[in-house]
Amino acid sequence: MRFSRKPVLGFLLGCLLLQSSAFAQRAKPAGLPDAPGKDVLVAKCFQCHAPTMWQDHRQDRRGWESVLYRMVGRGALWTEDEIGTMAGYLATAYPRQPAATPK
Repeated sequence: MRFSRKPVLGFLLGCLLLQSSAFAQRAKPAGLPDAPGKDVLVAKCFQCHAPTMWQDHRQDRRGWESVLYRMVGRGALWTEDEIGTMAGYLATAYPRQPAATPK
């Protein structure tokens, strides 16, 4: 029996691509401030979201809790303690910005 090289090479290339994307998902994201709760956020949120997800969103703790509970409504499986930890981290790392005062 004789095998064609093209399907075998395609299969190997596909395996390499899958392996590199799986590694990228496990790698710690750069640019997130170090603070208590970062590891929980990375473990729970980066299954679906990129690190840049929070950079443009600014909330206080209650606002972040609302966002996180909305994710629970969409299927996230988190405990109340994990939500509190992640909300605390996000409120510290990405706090609500004060409104600009007109000049």
